[in-house]
Amino acid sequence: MTDAPNRKQDVQRILDYADSVAKESRKALILEFNQQHKGIPFSKAGQILKESLLNWFSKRDKNLQVTYEQSSSEKPGEIRTVFVGESKKVRFKIHADAVFTLTGAAAESPSYLKELNVTVDKRAFSN
Repeated sequence: MTDAPNRKQDVQRILDYADSVAKESRKALILEFNQQHKGIPFSKAGQILKESLLNWFSKRDKNLQVTYEQSSSEKPGEIRTVFVGESKKVRFKIHADAVFTLTGAAAESPSYLKELNVTVDKRAFSN
């Protein structure tokens, strides 16, 4: 017989699963941006990144609820977006950090996704 996992093990299992799904989303979003969003104005990149990530997670796993929290762009060509994820009453943060190559200095300059990291912050969780 095996013992049922305790709450701490259950939380860790959910966080590990969310992390693997986040890594999977990274690959899918890079492919989407390279195929459908080449040369988009940088001013629209954050909104497109947010919508793409939310759509991808909703299609990938209905039990993993993801909502948008905030975005920031401290440096030209960089976007940091934070989401809140929830599964089985465990809440955690998802960070999507994107770096774009800009062809000009204006906000409307065409941009191309250079790098994307989607990670689960295992320190920021609650249950």
